[in-house]
Amino acid sequence: MDPPSAPNPAGDAGVLPEFRALALKDAPSPPADEEQLDVMTMERETAMKIVQRSILALANAAGDIPATPPISRPVTPSSSKENLPALARGHRRTASRPATPIPVEREKTHKTELETAEASHDEPTITKPGDIGHGAQPESVQRANMARKFFSKTIPKISLEDYVNRIQQFCPLSTGVWLAAGSYMFRLCVIDRIVPLTHRTMHRLVLASLVTAMKALEDHRWPQARFAGVGGVDQVALSRLELCVEFLLSFDVQIFTAEKMTDYTLSLQKAAHAATITSSLPGSFNLRLNNPKFRR
Repeated sequence: MDPPSAPNPAGDAGVLPEFRALALKDAPSPPADEEQLDVMTMERETAMKIVQRSILALANAAGDIPATPPISRPVTPSSSKENLPALARGHRRTASRPATPIPVEREKTHKTELETAEASHDEPTITKPGDIGHGAQPESVQRANMARKFFSKTIPKISLEDYVNRIQQFCPLSTGVWLAAGSYMFRLCVIDRIVPLTHRTMHRLVLASLVTAMKALEDHRWPQARFAGVGGVDQVALSRLELCVEFLLSFDVQIFTAEKMTDYTLSLQKAAHAATITSSLPGSFNLRLNNPKFRR
């Protein structure tokens, strides 16, 4: 008898998660007691709700922060192809593993479009290969260029809740991916304060963080073209946003323990709660208790 053919995990479409429409308001809420938060058993819809509500609360508190103006960058002689090493001239970024194939009956999606990005495609995101050392822009300039990639010129018309529902409907993601994406945004926007979290940046931040977390943590990954179409950007823009997330996080995108994931999730929720309280009470608010019995 002939032996069976060699296994081909990349050709196995049976690992696709379930496609289904959902409403975030119907998703199970996270436990009120943080001691009961278990990321290992949490439903993915609950993780979505945590991330969506937290990001929206932080964006509401931040208000509208304009993007930094584009930075002109002169071409230096070292950035020409002739001066690059042969390896750099011929290098092409390739996927570390192929995307999971999708059956024909599941390929169709309803595309949307985000508002036009503040930054243009030709704005630099990272130092060019020939600009290492002499001619390289300061790190602060590079980071400002990367942050501009997340800004929309105007606030997208689609709400954040509808946006995350749409992503989960056509590109279902696991609990771990949603929570990891939330931790990336917490580090970028709250801890390091590299990218302002506003209504003009939150959609692209969510999209780029999700695709980065998917590739970092999952064996299964959706094709770039599908993810870009569902997210409302073109493939080039999505690839650049993904690179920006990775560079701004110093490529520290792996979360190896449930305890670390839990810590990030709780920190994100606490930051959102603090932002909600702050945005609810204006700075001019001054509580005056004239009744003596309420002063005790």
